[in-house]
Amino acid sequence: MTTRILHILAFLLLWGFPAFAAEVVVVQGERMAPFEAALHGFEATAEVRSVERFVLAELRGADVVRSVREAHPRVVLAIGREALARVKDIREIPIVYVMVAAPPSTAAHGNVTGITMGVPAERYLAFAHADLAAHRVGLLFDPGRTGAMVREARQAAQRQGVTLVTREVRAPRQVLQQLAALKGKVDVLWLLPDPTVVTAETLEAIALFSQENRVPVMAFAAKYLQHGALAAFEVDPADMGRQAGRMARRIMNGTPPEEVPDEAPARITLRINGAVARNLGITRDLRGE
Repeated sequence: MTTRILHILAFLLLWGFPAFAAEVVVVQGERMAPFEAALHGFEATAEVRSVERFVLAELRGADVVRSVREAHPRVVLAIGREALARVKDIREIPIVYVMVAAPPSTAAHGNVTGITMGVPAERYLAFAHADLAAHRVGLLFDPGRTGAMVREARQAAQRQGVTLVTREVRAPRQVLQQLAALKGKVDVLWLLPDPTVVTAETLEAIALFSQENRVPVMAFAAKYLQHGALAAFEVDPADMGRQAGRMARRIMNGTPPEEVPDEAPARITLRINGAVARNLGITRDLRGE
């Protein structure tokens, strides 16, 4: 009977009745390597004594928001877009996010700040202009997914003296049509982390467009180099975690979260696919970092 009672108590503690008040509660979508690296980086710089973690993929049906509130943490760390979306209704506790490519509008709340996963638009456009001699950069995007990123890109393009040629897509099946509309109108195609545009099915069409029209593709992750992209800017999850940890420490030391602005990744690496460069006839010396 004693063993059974202990099992019941353990179950209750897991599903909404934390055993102690953690300094930081971590909510993450799943146990994937980049998320784990971000968490380890966070722990290296946040200097906290107690951390409680909720992995959403392992807690189907659990009231995670209630559990977070009952833990009374000083800061919530949301790792990934799903985690940030889950805790968005918590207003009374500071929230720091990391590994979120395009933070939703809820990130504008006064208690939410973090490290955006996206590389600043200036980096892409400066590479296109200076290294690829491009004056027209093409973008396919879903306004509901990456509209905010495109607005930022338009402003950056004006500063860089680059013309941004955009086409809206609201379903993956529209990508082929909009690619055709860009033929002869762009010097470079820039892929955003837009799940409507970038799918397993559309990657082949994008690679074919690049090859047939000799239009280099800039991507947001090195894995797309294997799918025909010329260049990719990569971020370091562990380093972003360290940034988030320093941010959380500032908040726990008394700085209001609304006075701790979002930050771009501090460490950004450029990767180049040399084979694609040769196939496209690019003779410039493009070197990754």
